[in-house]
Amino acid sequence: MPVEFLGQVVSDGASSVPYLPTILRILPWAALIYVLRWFFGGESNRVERVMHGKVVMVTGGTSGLGAAIVNDLASKGAQIILLVRSTEDYWVIDYISDLRKRHSNNLIYAEECDLSSLHSIRLFCTQWLDNSPPRRLDSIVLAAGVMAPPFSAREVTKDGVEVHWGINYLANYHFLTLMMPALKVQPPDRDVRVLVATCAAYMLGELDLNDPEFLERGYPGRKPWLAYGAAKIAVMALVAHIQRQLDEYKRPDGMPVNVKVWSVDPGIMRSPGSRRWLSLGSVLGLLVYMVTWPLWWIVLKSTDEGAQGFYAGLYDPQLGRGKGGVLIRECKVSPFRKPEIESEVLGEQLFDISKAQVDKIEKQAALERAKEKKRKEEAEAKAAKDPKSDEKESKSKSRKSVSKKVAFSDDADTTEASATDTPKSASKRRTKKT
Repeated sequence: MPVEFLGQVVSDGASSVPYLPTILRILPWAALIYVLRWFFGGESNRVERVMHGKVVMVTGGTSGLGAAIVNDLASKGAQIILLVRSTEDYWVIDYISDLRKRHSNNLIYAEECDLSSLHSIRLFCTQWLDNSPPRRLDSIVLAAGVMAPPFSAREVTKDGVEVHWGINYLANYHFLTLMMPALKVQPPDRDVRVLVATCAAYMLGELDLNDPEFLERGYPGRKPWLAYGAAKIAVMALVAHIQRQLDEYKRPDGMPVNVKVWSVDPGIMRSPGSRRWLSLGSVLGLLVYMVTWPLWWIVLKSTDEGAQGFYAGLYDPQLGRGKGGVLIRECKVSPFRKPEIESEVLGEQLFDISKAQVDKIEKQAALERAKEKKRKEEAEAKAAKDPKSDEKESKSKSRKSVSKKVAFSDDADTTEASATDTPKSASKRRTKKT
């Protein structure tokens, strides 16, 4: 059959075969698309590891890059602890149920750890550390991150910190420093790995330790990658400094600490974050993104392709025996494009500034919680002391409001004052009459 087909093409020409001319015209373009797709897809991890019984914590594991990592870990039987904003979210409950059924893995759980709140992070870490004997922990994957689109307004976390600095750096700093005892106490024969997501945008960042939140310089709304890249520079310097601390730590049993911490660059992916960035966070931009999606399909990685570097960091035994505190890119160790990231001076200064900022935020938040608790206790005590008088007072006020004509005004303060003054004067007149 192939010989007859080729003979017909040679003797009668390509036009004698139905659809062959069209196929020949399309074939070079299809080959070009295939080559481009292969090139932009990046390297693939070719190393597997038995993950049954391994305990892995993951942030950002419900969408994008984190979801791809969680899906692969679940398929290998790992015990996964998803750190989420709220464990009462029905979507999260359905997501975990679906993962369990799809991979026949019931060791997938969710714990509340809101990265936009330093208090929530402390609550989770304290609860995790408050256990005897110490809990097993094999890996931590910090894949959560925020990337604001251009021309967007400045956003802050629940603690009032600029969102790039607060989520991409300060939350990771707070989490890792609190979890250090859990990492140091793991048996020396256990291969413990911590992977922190970064991005090539760090090369565009402008980190100023005197103004990390761009308060004095002004928030770069037209160039948010300056703030985003600055946070990524900081988190990479944090990773290098934490690895130095782990290497210098002396265990009570005299054994070496077998904990490796890496920064991982997944590349530019078709993730929810990049989609929001490309669409400028607008509906019109989203429509443009959908129209141009074939282009992004070619030049951007899928989330599973971006996760290949994380798979290498989790599974590759060579990386486990290598140096920590480095950058993993395209499934192998890659040099930093900014050499100051490895500076011990930068790491120490960053730690001091971060510690002072976290202490200040937590003290303010603790005072606010104490005031709120006191107000609630006073209100409850007042209600428990004389509930009947409160009911009588509310009923009398309701009767007065029915008989009184209220004039609405745009000025809220004036309305409130007139509403509170009238009952007082009425009560005075009623007392005198009695």
